[in-house]
Amino acid sequence: MSNKTILSNSVKPRIDDDETVGYELNSPTKSIINLFLIPVLNHIPRRLRKLIRRSHESADEVIEHATTHRALEVLYQHGHPHKSRSISQKFFHYIWFHSNNSRGVRNRLRLVKRELKKHFSELVNERKDIEVLSIASGSARAVIEALAESGAVGNINIKGIFVDKSVEAIKYSKELAEKLLFNNHNLTWVNDTVGNFFKKDNLENRFDAVEMVGLLDYFDDKKVEMTFHSIRKSLKTGGILVTANIVENSEQKFVTNAIGWSMVYRNAQRLAKLLYQAGFEYDKMEVFYEPLKVHVVIVVKK
Repeated sequence: MSNKTILSNSVKPRIDDDETVGYELNSPTKSIINLFLIPVLNHIPRRLRKLIRRSHESADEVIEHATTHRALEVLYQHGHPHKSRSISQKFFHYIWFHSNNSRGVRNRLRLVKRELKKHFSELVNERKDIEVLSIASGSARAVIEALAESGAVGNINIKGIFVDKSVEAIKYSKELAEKLLFNNHNLTWVNDTVGNFFKKDNLENRFDAVEMVGLLDYFDDKKVEMTFHSIRKSLKTGGILVTANIVENSEQKFVTNAIGWSMVYRNAQRLAKLLYQAGFEYDKMEVFYEPLKVHVVIVVKK
């Protein structure tokens, strides 16, 4: 057995149970309902996708914009701003937005935000300025809210680069930043892919934190490793990468077939090994599953 395999198997992820985070959990009743509901969802054929879209405006928006920041923002906000106007819509809203995958993505947001906020707060206490990079940033909600809540605003200089290939996502992110960070910091939005962005020459040893959450769900292993390698070079010594991947789960057949949202599923050991192969060290990784084990989040220090 290779040394890499031994080290990879030594990764011990933990299911995060921090009560202060406000995770969404399944009650005993909901767990029993899921025993019957999830098999039904998994057997919904893709030809019925139109019916799902008609069941609620929020479901329609998620399916229409699957894989984009718009779908994630609807999930983050429990299906709002679309309201349920009938009993049937209330019923389907509950089904779609209280599934493990819907709750899991909100749990992921809370976990990522906590880890970023913790790191930013440490830098604030040390009176150090912050430079952060968000890759495939989308709305950049986790980074922006963590900065706003860390005590950084008004106390230290904040520099941020938000990279996304979607012009619409960049516009949304700017509006969120202006609302929460008061538009008085050096924030830059870059309309580009991660591959093109890292071809720039001025990124080495630059960032205190890099956040990349959601993108790896669409990359093969080779591209993930290459991206991790570029990120490691861009981090300062002591800087952190916060990243995540969706994990194989009981609802993935429903998400893939009925919703039309295809992803690459990886567990904690597989994601940690890719980080290791890119030059990060196992003993500098903190590996978490959010409570529903739909997503793994890894925080690794350079």
